[in-house]
Amino acid sequence: MFQRLTSSVICITLLALAPALAQESKFPERLLQNRYQLDFQGGQLSGSGLPVLQNALANAQFVLIGEDHGISQIPEFAGAVCDLIGPQGFHTMAIETGPLAASELQQWVTHDSGRVDLVNFEKRFPESIAFYNFQEEYDLLSHCARSAQGGKFQLWGIDQELMGSSGLILTRILEAHPGKQAAAATQRLLQKNDEAHAAAVKSGSPGDIFMMTVSDDELNNLRDLLRKDGNPTSVALIDALIKSRDIYQKNMNGSDYESNRERALLMKSNFLDDYKQATQAAGAPPKVLLKTGAWHMYKGINPLRNNDMGNFVTELADGQGTTSLHVMILGVKGSQLRFAGIGRPYQPGDFDLAEDKDSDFLFLKPMFDNLETGGWTMFDLRGLRKNFRSLEPIDKEMERLIFGYDLLVLIPNATPSKQIQ
Repeated sequence: MFQRLTSSVICITLLALAPALAQESKFPERLLQNRYQLDFQGGQLSGSGLPVLQNALANAQFVLIGEDHGISQIPEFAGAVCDLIGPQGFHTMAIETGPLAASELQQWVTHDSGRVDLVNFEKRFPESIAFYNFQEEYDLLSHCARSAQGGKFQLWGIDQELMGSSGLILTRILEAHPGKQAAAATQRLLQKNDEAHAAAVKSGSPGDIFMMTVSDDELNNLRDLLRKDGNPTSVALIDALIKSRDIYQKNMNGSDYESNRERALLMKSNFLDDYKQATQAAGAPPKVLLKTGAWHMYKGINPLRNNDMGNFVTELADGQGTTSLHVMILGVKGSQLRFAGIGRPYQPGDFDLAEDKDSDFLFLKPMFDNLETGGWTMFDLRGLRKNFRSLEPIDKEMERLIFGYDLLVLIPNATPSKQIQ
């Protein structure tokens, strides 16, 4: 009797374990079924992944590219996407810069002298433009402007203004011709800005720039003066400076969640303002290509524990009965251009997402272990969602990725972008 009971228990246990044991092999198998190859030559994509990408782009109202910054191949991919979606009526691009920076970029990217204008601008207003002072990123904007069809190319800056943009903002306030007291207060802060920037260049530390060292009282006083004898433009400018300062201060003071939350809300607000204006002007909602850092483009809750721009856009698409396509693109290993300090040229830095101890993407090991032998690799994450529970156990960050993005593109050997100088 005891022997029969023991045998029964063993059988039941094995039956219970069987699905789990089988599950271990299902995920790699499903991954390979949804793996495709991409080649990029002469500015064009090819390979088995191209038809999959084209089909995914075909009916999208929004295309979202989430990236790792400073890698030369990523804007090349985004440029190829612009070529594919331009004929579908895409002529609007939302990027990870402030609205002021984007308005400057939009003027330059459609003119032959634009690159020279950018260099001169940066000499006057350093640390005011994020990423698009890289050659490949600037060229991307020009490329997408040429590919745009169905209307004038529009560039939306949806982020906060960059850490060094206080000089630009204060200058634009003066150009809006506020009253005497407000103008005098603005001029005093501009002088402080120049002094703080000189100190930051000497130390290299972002903590020494004006946006970090100016007091709340000084900025609030200027805002009060502008509300009295300024105009809507100057008030909006000082509000942008105060908001940007608050986001950076929270980040530098260790309040990461609060900083990221405030930043996400600002991105959504900026995007929605531009979206409403474009819809009203054209009489129809615009199709928009968005390109930001990878964390911002997730559907659902992202790794920063935030419902960010990607979630906002997919919910907007759902509400309108349209679709959003979310593409993450990363370099697996190689080198990328990185910030090296205030007043210092950006510097290349080596990385290996599969091996670096501080890598945020160690959970992608199954993908790293199954790259195509040539070119780039694209995984169609949508194919991993059906009967998802049969694939378990799955790392929680892998699960977040599978439902947060639609396509994952991996570049095996990344090279760094180059800074325009």
